[in-house]
Amino acid sequence: MKDTTVHSLVIARTLFEQASSLCVSDDRYLTSAGLVVLQDALEIVFYALLIELGVDEEKKNLEQLSFDELIGELKRKSIVVPKSGTLKALNKQRVLTKHYAQVAEPVTVRNFLGAAQQALETTVHAVTGRVLTDIYLSDLLQTGEAKLFLKTAEQYISESRFRDALIEIRKAFFIEFEDAYSVYNFRDYEEGKSRTLFMLKEGKAPYWTMNKKWIRENVFEPLDYIQIDSNRWLLDALEWGINTTELQNVQRLTPQVFRSSFDSDWCIKYDVVFPANDATFENAKYCLDRTIVVILKKQEHQRTSRYRAWAQRFVTPPLYGGDNLYSTASTTSDVVHVVSESFEYRFGEVVSGFNPTETFFSIIGVSKELNDNGLREEFRGFLLIRESNSD
Repeated sequence: MKDTTVHSLVIARTLFEQASSLCVSDDRYLTSAGLVVLQDALEIVFYALLIELGVDEEKKNLEQLSFDELIGELKRKSIVVPKSGTLKALNKQRVLTKHYAQVAEPVTVRNFLGAAQQALETTVHAVTGRVLTDIYLSDLLQTGEAKLFLKTAEQYISESRFRDALIEIRKAFFIEFEDAYSVYNFRDYEEGKSRTLFMLKEGKAPYWTMNKKWIRENVFEPLDYIQIDSNRWLLDALEWGINTTELQNVQRLTPQVFRSSFDSDWCIKYDVVFPANDATFENAKYCLDRTIVVILKKQEHQRTSRYRAWAQRFVTPPLYGGDNLYSTASTTSDVVHVVSESFEYRFGEVVSGFNPTETFFSIIGVSKELNDNGLREEFRGFLLIRESNSD
């Protein structure tokens, strides 16, 4: 395919995905918005297909053709556009909605959506030999492991290796969504004792699962290291704009996978009847499509987020050797530690004290040496800032 065709179809595929979620709503305003986006997706596809067919080389100004004329040009090239009458009615309703603020009825929009989907599947396949969802949607993903696994899945599907494809899809899903719920790093942590520095990474599993005792009593196979916190799972999905049903469908239709670290081997688990019953073309295509879509939504959310530069590190401050660290931002509170060369400290924030004349550093301290239990001593406290260092 021509580069222009590919780029246009990827854009149209994204628009169609957005329109689909709006068009199935029962809210007249959401469905009306979906109708406008749906027509844009159709127009881009028809325009891209005509370029692929070389119509633009026939000295025709495609950008000046109306929606109905685009359909006519496809028919002139022997490309059947099913439901063309319905699509023309869709375009008329879009004009009324966009230019005259006429709200469309949800039942009508859902009918338009079905016709549009049929038209897209038929015309794109007739020109390219592929369906719209196959047009390199994964190319929109950020470069990384998940993208590589999904590319491999696409290849396996083309080779009818559906079980292998579903495993690759779940690997990408695991990296993006499930790995954060692993309790593997806490398998040696004893509840009630200070956590070592390497365990301070953010984890989303339920807090009661992140200790040696719980893991010993409840983890019977590698896949058990993944402990989903349903509340956190739901909140994250809502924040990313993801339908949790789609996440659950992917989990149900793909084998479970787990790895303890980036360079460790993958562990895989599936029902004995899975290869015969569920490793199908339909499931592989569905899971590939849905996994790409949900990862795209998560990555798009992350791209819009902005964070402060983080340059803090653990040091031993020589100027404060022997100074007290307090339990609260007050020199009248309990002393929890005395600054020592045997510890390293991470300076966090500058904090005003309860006494307006006092200002503190908030600090995390970690011992350089392991204790008898093989752990590092850790604490938090507040260090009074000397006047010469108040800036």
